[in-house]
Amino acid sequence: MIEELDGYISKVELIVRSYAELEVLIEDMLNELLFELNLRDGKKYIKLDCNCKAVFIGDVHGDFYTLLDILEKTDAFNVLRNGGYIVFLGDYVDRGEEQIRTLALVALLKTSWRDRVVLLRGNHEPPPHLVPSPHDFPYRLIELFGPSNAEQLYTSLQKVFESLPLILYMPRRLVAFHGGPPVTRMLKYSNTEDMLNVGKEDYEEVLWSDPSEDIENYEFNFIRGAGLLWGSKVTEEFLKKVDAKIVIRGHEPCEGYKLNHRGKVLTLFSMKGYYGNQRAGALIIDAKEFLEAEHVDEYIRKSIVLT
Repeated sequence: MIEELDGYISKVELIVRSYAELEVLIEDMLNELLFELNLRDGKKYIKLDCNCKAVFIGDVHGDFYTLLDILEKTDAFNVLRNGGYIVFLGDYVDRGEEQIRTLALVALLKTSWRDRVVLLRGNHEPPPHLVPSPHDFPYRLIELFGPSNAEQLYTSLQKVFESLPLILYMPRRLVAFHGGPPVTRMLKYSNTEDMLNVGKEDYEEVLWSDPSEDIENYEFNFIRGAGLLWGSKVTEEFLKKVDAKIVIRGHEPCEGYKLNHRGKVLTLFSMKGYYGNQRAGALIIDAKEFLEAEHVDEYIRKSIVLT
């Protein structure tokens, strides 16, 4: 495991020193994402029905060294070798000190393991009409590669962002996304495929929303100025309609993880320090065990990995 991780670190160090190497890596990642998107007939959600293991990683925001710790502590490469998955919940860049190293590592994982590494879109992989603040990643590219090369790289990365799926669905088990459920689609449709097959009009809800313990239904997310605050009643209805036990999401800083709505919403945060949090969290589950678990919140708590 350590030797394998060291191999990735060596590749990352070569890539961050070379505009040409990073350009090729981004192109390779884009080609893989477009290939998978075509296999899904353009759908922005992934359906994964298996009895495998899966590692879930929340917002990393350029925290390269914490991500390395998480990959080691979750035994992520053994999970992949044994037919399992790594699922990232979005927000790979902005804020952290090692944004380009982090992006390069995530891209290497994706191009090496292909569909075994799922990269969901976060609000910091923004569409042009929903750019977050801060969005300092473009300036980090300029610092390393100069304005012209940085512009070319960011243009290519915008294509990558547009190719990322927004939702992972494991039937009878879980739904994962960055921010919140597509509430508008949930109210409009009764079948799972229509609810999860989000379009651009749903991006704000999926990328920017947060759970709230203070409301039952939903309202505008006045805290962020985008997306929704959603309550336990929405969670219950959503999980019932899609036939799942729990929502897994990122987006909110916390001490590695937190549970909302009586243990039916799990937030993972996998960056340390920027928000004053001392712990970063990830989750490793066995999909068969999780399906059979009577007490989901207990299973989740014992399956959390903190660093």
